[in-house]
Amino acid sequence: MLGRLRPVLVRVVPTVCLVVGSVGCRSVPDPAPSRSPDPRPIIDAAGEPFVAEPAKDEPTATAEAEAEAESKTEAGAAEPGPPHDVGGEINERYAEQQNPRRWALQFEREGREVFDHRDQILDLLALREGMTVADVGAGTGLFTLALAERVGSRGRVHAVDVQAYFLDHIGQKARKAGLRNIELVRATQDSVGLPEASVDLVLMCDAYHHVERPAAYLASLLAAIRPGGRLFVVDYIAIEGKSEAWLLDHIRATPAEFRAEIEGAGFAFVRAHEGLLEQNFVYEFERP
Repeated sequence: MLGRLRPVLVRVVPTVCLVVGSVGCRSVPDPAPSRSPDPRPIIDAAGEPFVAEPAKDEPTATAEAEAEAESKTEAGAAEPGPPHDVGGEINERYAEQQNPRRWALQFEREGREVFDHRDQILDLLALREGMTVADVGAGTGLFTLALAERVGSRGRVHAVDVQAYFLDHIGQKARKAGLRNIELVRATQDSVGLPEASVDLVLMCDAYHHVERPAAYLASLLAAIRPGGRLFVVDYIAIEGKSEAWLLDHIRATPAEFRAEIEGAGFAFVRAHEGLLEQNFVYEFERP
């Protein structure tokens, strides 16, 4: 069926994503770009191919959280160690409900903060034509296609997710839009699966808290970003006594604790982008 369609440039590498289920895998060499109109199969984590189906301002919550963390450190609180593994329960629903259109109704809707401000978030990235970017935890592709348009035909976007059905969905959207600079990357919870020093920028939007093995994942992510490259993490603000109960149950750490984890993995903190979002923080890091 795909033989009659113009394909997206596709390479899927077993890696880590921000959604569900750990699977063992090994990296697959990065193939040379193909000009053939024939579709290339995605290779899943077990090595079996499958073909994608067509188709003086008040302080912000983030600033308050960081101030609280700094006060604890000054008071003699212990420095945080490597992040602990997270139970797979946080990702169970993504394995159970495998209808991407159902998830698109939840992710791509008015009223969801990152959807309403998606253009402003993209503006923060300061993308240039020809860049190689990874949308890690891409989900239904809320940002993927827009990233591909901004880096242009000479650029490349890796759509990274652990769920094959999300990658199928993004592939269909990309083909329909006529975008040929998107590669689909199948992930695991242990590694982002991208080649070493292969990307200029990584965007993780409402995804980092889904990583089940953050220490191993951050190490692979650091290796995948070129020196001087950047990591943008957008995620929910969870602060005891301020955030709703469901959010505190769902998000395992405060913004300051997430920042400490990422810095502990070797990233250099650049800035917190304040004033754009209320429910989410936006942190920018650099790979030294």
